[in-house]
Amino acid sequence: MIEIILPCKISLMRNSAPIAFIDSGVGGLPYLQWVKEHLPKENFVYLADRKNFPYGEKSSDEIVKIVLRAVKSLQNGQYPKMLVIACNTASVTSLEAVRKSVDFPVVGVVPAVKPAAITSRNKRIGVMGTRQTINGPYLQGLIDNFAPDCHVEKVAATGIVSFVENDFFQADLKAKREIVKNAVDLFSGGEVDKVVLGCTHFIYLDEILRDELGEKVEVIDSREGVGRQIIHVLEYENLFSDTKNEDIFYCSAESPGGSYRQFAAMFGLTYGGVMEGL
Repeated sequence: MIEIILPCKISLMRNSAPIAFIDSGVGGLPYLQWVKEHLPKENFVYLADRKNFPYGEKSSDEIVKIVLRAVKSLQNGQYPKMLVIACNTASVTSLEAVRKSVDFPVVGVVPAVKPAAITSRNKRIGVMGTRQTINGPYLQGLIDNFAPDCHVEKVAATGIVSFVENDFFQADLKAKREIVKNAVDLFSGGEVDKVVLGCTHFIYLDEILRDELGEKVEVIDSREGVGRQIIHVLEYENLFSDTKNEDIFYCSAESPGGSYRQFAAMFGLTYGGVMEGL
């Protein structure tokens, strides 16, 4: 007997497909968590591209090829209804290339320069990110467009990324404070009143960052802005799900010490191991 799939059934199948998140590691999980809390019926699949970690030390051309390959693997496995490039470095280098290669919505993550500039009292803001993000033209474009009247201090705090990825669970509070202080000390003391977290990995240490920067400095990330954009796109495309399935964490290579299992559990995801084809 041949089953005839009617358009309404195809639509329902598409709506229950997962929203996919891609990052070089675990940096995108706090973004997934925000969406998960606000849209509890949505389904999620997360891919930590450990094989190519870290993205921030690679060239733009390398990152584009790597991200396109990761997207292809997701399409071959769990075909998503939406993709979130949950990494500032990957977003500022590969977002347009990915959008041209797929037929579903793609949302990127970029440093929250605009809200920082709008709310800065003394028009002096800081941006912390990977070397690729800090030195790239995309960030400078954001500064030129949204913060032309601000003094902007850019700090490449690459050590935090590897620390979160490799040492987050076993490190004590002293070690976490030390790695954060090393980054904060790179600011010149120019009395910035807003610091933008231009790398998703930094969010894991945001409370310690706030302590080190002091109560006069507001730390800003883009979780809410990105999350609301995801909700807006789902609403516009009529893609909301009403069928809840399992949320799964995949990787392209295992993490040292098996920490990915801990991260998956921390965010309520089932650990799916290494994704085939990567």
